[in-house]
Amino acid sequence: MSTSTIRTALNLVLPLLQPLAGAMAPLFGIGITMAEMSAASETPVTPARYAFIIWSLLFALSIAWGIWQALPAGRDSIPARRLGWPMAGVFAFSILWMVLSALTGNGWHLVVVMLLTLACALTAFFIARNEPSVGWPDRWLIRPLTGMLAGWVTAATFANIAGAARVSGVISATGAAGTFAAILILLAAAGLALGVLWVTKGAIWYAIAFGWAVAAILYANTVERAFNPGVAAVSAGLLALVAAISWQRARIRRPATV
Repeated sequence: MSTSTIRTALNLVLPLLQPLAGAMAPLFGIGITMAEMSAASETPVTPARYAFIIWSLLFALSIAWGIWQALPAGRDSIPARRLGWPMAGVFAFSILWMVLSALTGNGWHLVVVMLLTLACALTAFFIARNEPSVGWPDRWLIRPLTGMLAGWVTAATFANIAGAARVSGVISATGAAGTFAAILILLAAAGLALGVLWVTKGAIWYAIAFGWAVAAILYANTVERAFNPGVAAVSAGLLALVAAISWQRARIRRPATV
């Protein structure tokens, strides 16, 4: 079996396994649910519960990508050849993260897996932006998928770091110390995300997914959970900054690059 056949098969099968891995506890009674894991390691950086619905869209786009790159029209395309392995890495590490979180709960081992997921997601994201357009798949499938995956996983990585730090006793979930730690983690996430947006001239799909996560953190710290003025203020400022940089950089980007 050739490496291209393996690559195609992985990109077809792994996206189908992602929803099953995420549903291990509710559907199969194995381990704990994502909600239970999140609640056990909740910090001010944890987004509001509604934010995780984005996974439904990411799962759907991932499955659509898997089907497209397996069809004759996409199988030998440049995006399929160049994106196949990093995308397979994103899917594989995402599945591993979901399985481990259900079986073991939060911890630094999940941070390692999430960092690997982020590395693959950013690799795919930057490759996709430098590839020649392949028509509608590029505009409506490849760029939305790679951009939103990279943006969401950027935010999720730092939320995971905060959760692991809490369960290991490094930071507190409440009080001034907890707020200060949350603000530092938010600023670190902002540094990475704003750097990506600056380099990519305001990549809209990345900005949408990262902004979605930040808006959910703002909502969580004002409405869903106890009011945390410090984290809420930083989240609001970061959300405005993401919008401003995306708009300003988008003014000078190439028309076809989103």
